[in-house]
Amino acid sequence: MFKVWNQLTKPRVTILVLATVFPGLYLGTEGTPSLSLTLITMLGTYLMSSASFIFNQYIEWEKDAVMYRTKKRPIPEGVITPKAALFLGTVIMLLAFGILHYYVNLLTAICAWAALLLYVFLYTLWLKPRTEQNVVIGGISGCIGPLIGYAAISNSLPLPAWILFLMIFLWTPAHFWALAIFLKKDYEFAGIPMMPVVSGVDKTVKQIFLYSIAYSITVLGFYFAEDRMGMIYLVSAILLTIVFLSFAYKLLQIKEAVFAKKFFFFSILHLFLVSIAIVVDSRI
Repeated sequence: MFKVWNQLTKPRVTILVLATVFPGLYLGTEGTPSLSLTLITMLGTYLMSSASFIFNQYIEWEKDAVMYRTKKRPIPEGVITPKAALFLGTVIMLLAFGILHYYVNLLTAICAWAALLLYVFLYTLWLKPRTEQNVVIGGISGCIGPLIGYAAISNSLPLPAWILFLMIFLWTPAHFWALAIFLKKDYEFAGIPMMPVVSGVDKTVKQIFLYSIAYSITVLGFYFAEDRMGMIYLVSAILLTIVFLSFAYKLLQIKEAVFAKKFFFFSILHLFLVSIAIVVDSRI
């Protein structure tokens, strides 16, 4: 049962979402957020994120069945029926909304629910089957972590929250297109118009490099946008940005699927470390 739950809810992705909530929680207050508020916000966000991934697999289970990477997921394997998955996702979504609304505040619940709706309807149902720009616009759903954090601690969405939102928005295309290069044949077979399939790897690595530059600018720019950021964040941001851009430049030069996979995993680590640097510096 635990294995099935993990396959349905993509916990590795959810951990990254939770990591982006922390900066908002810590920057949205002069003090330290209470342990109870932090834990309940994380629980509600975790459940809402899990529900969104269950809905995604319910919608795409037939395509998942023909892709090598996804054919062993619970619905294509027959471990759980599509109707049961839909019911489970609905229950978890309502539970998450109720927890965040009752124990945190309505704004936090709405932010988390908005992320789910955008992921399910804007990305999965509308954009993903239709355009190579699906991860650009649809990636909005994955940018809401900082908004959830700020909303939970301050019941507001100030400008720094939206700058962090923009940071993740610019990070997303480079991150997902790198994975799409590595999984190009799978996406071709399933008829999903990811950029490497529609426009080729050459264009994709150029776009990854451009988005990497834009993302790096926001990472460095956050130091100037948030008064509470000091030298710990600035030094960390500079070093992390240099490494990130070097990865992106190397991918631009060699265009290899294996290195694209390495870039994909490093991009996850990079965003996680940037989030940690923000939290640490805000406490010093």
